[in-house]
Amino acid sequence: MRRATFPPSSPGRPTRRGFTLVELLCAMSVLAILAVAAAPSFSSLIANQRVRGASLDLTSALLLARSEAVKRNATVTLAATGAAWTAGWAVTAGAETVRSFGPYGGLTITPSAAGALALGNDGRLTGAAMTFEVAPNGDTAAASRVCVQVSETGRVASDTGACS
Repeated sequence: MRRATFPPSSPGRPTRRGFTLVELLCAMSVLAILAVAAAPSFSSLIANQRVRGASLDLTSALLLARSEAVKRNATVTLAATGAAWTAGWAVTAGAETVRSFGPYGGLTITPSAAGALALGNDGRLTGAAMTFEVAPNGDTAAASRVCVQVSETGRVASDTGACS
């Protein structure tokens, strides 16, 4: 078996491995430029994920309220916990809070009607159909909005875009 041989290092100068300071600074500069270029798209991704998370929480709260109304054979309400829906909301059956959601920062949640949403013992809304538009603060693009709709029958649907 033949052994690999390496050229001897020059006399008085040991061989060194690794990066030089100049190579390291160049690599860090390229990395910093790429990070600055990616930051704006990353912030819009975060805003879109906030909208998506809040709309999914609202959908699950509506479905929970509907199933609790049928299970308990009583009226169950979904109401904002603060002055605005962005402060969160709670599903309540009488005096008992079934579950609370929120708060949601950086978002605007706009209901089509003021007040709480009530579901009767048959799972239907006691009032008219309602929509909720979830959007990032200060964003006017319809593509970044989600519309959550509740029909009179209690069916919940969500769609990307502004509520019409």
